[in-house]
Amino acid sequence: MSNSNYSKKLIKEMNQYYEARAPWHDIFMGYESERQMEEFKKSIIEILTPVIIGKRVIEIACGTGNWTQIIAKRAESVTAIDVSPTALGLAQRKLVNHCNVSLIQCDAYNLNCIGGLYDVSFAADWWSHIPMDVLPLFVESLMSKLKKRSKVIFLDMSFREDHKVESCYYDLDDNRITRRMLPSGSNFMVVKNFPHKEALKKFLSPYAKRVDYYELKALCRWMVIFTPK
Repeated sequence: MSNSNYSKKLIKEMNQYYEARAPWHDIFMGYESERQMEEFKKSIIEILTPVIIGKRVIEIACGTGNWTQIIAKRAESVTAIDVSPTALGLAQRKLVNHCNVSLIQCDAYNLNCIGGLYDVSFAADWWSHIPMDVLPLFVESLMSKLKKRSKVIFLDMSFREDHKVESCYYDLDDNRITRRMLPSGSNFMVVKNFPHKEALKKFLSPYAKRVDYYELKALCRWMVIFTPK
């Protein structure tokens, strides 16, 4: 199987996984309320706020809208996309009081369904699921939707001790492939990569003027913010 077809197969299975997982997503992530998000993610939000305040933001893979709520309180507007209709339905319920949000079902690898240009792009827990060989395709598609002097934000998980006991293997592209099981009993193969700081900066160097990297150890997260070239 060619790399292209192999990655498409991985992406298709992950899309099926997150559609099936949507009803349990907030339980898995420990989400209880918007207020809890504000309190628990305070150190991240303090970094984000000056970047997103009063801006037109595009959010990639918004899922059930947990971060969308946080962004919407600070941004001028948010266009939040996800491929899962079930996740978007759950997000809609949380965002009924945020009139500056547009939720759109869209493939993050092909943003032609999104019109206009944006000041900021934001994606949480998305980078780690992108197969290595399609990272350039995704980033280039995203760049086409951003204004000059825009900002790009990626937030994702750091490697934790509990990841050591996951059933996983590495494919020929060095993607870390894990087996995920849902309460329904169905299981899926999911890409879950943990890029190192220097590898991230090296990959982003053709696209970014400067990459600001944040290691948020207390929350087991990393974040990068950069201005595209």
